[in-house]
Amino acid sequence: MDKLKRVFAMIGVVLLVFMYLMTIITAITASDGAHNWFIGSIMLTVFVPVILYAINMLINIQKRNEANNRMREEMYMRQIKDALKAKAEQEKAQPAAAQGQVQQEAQPAAVQGQAQVAAEPQEKES
Repeated sequence: MDKLKRVFAMIGVVLLVFMYLMTIITAITASDGAHNWFIGSIMLTVFVPVILYAINMLINIQKRNEANNRMREEMYMRQIKDALKAKAEQEKAQPAAAQGQVQQEAQPAAVQGQAQVAAEPQEKES
């Protein structure tokens, strides 16, 4: 981005120097267009710095947006990592309790399944 600023600054300087030289040359030679070159030089003396300032502002806004986007991405990544760590810690803390609950819940289901299997043949016989 700094190189881009330098390029635009050099273009502005070259443009202004060219306009001033042309104004001086046409004034010395008493050309018919000397007045037009003079007016053009005055206008460019105002407009070139304004345009360069606007370009500089746009470049700074772009840099700021890129920095904000990087900061947001880093913040989101930290939040995701924290959430994953918390989930992993929670899973480490609860596996023994969860396994005990699963075994207790599995036994009644198995017992109910056996009772249903035993009841089915009786219903078919009826």
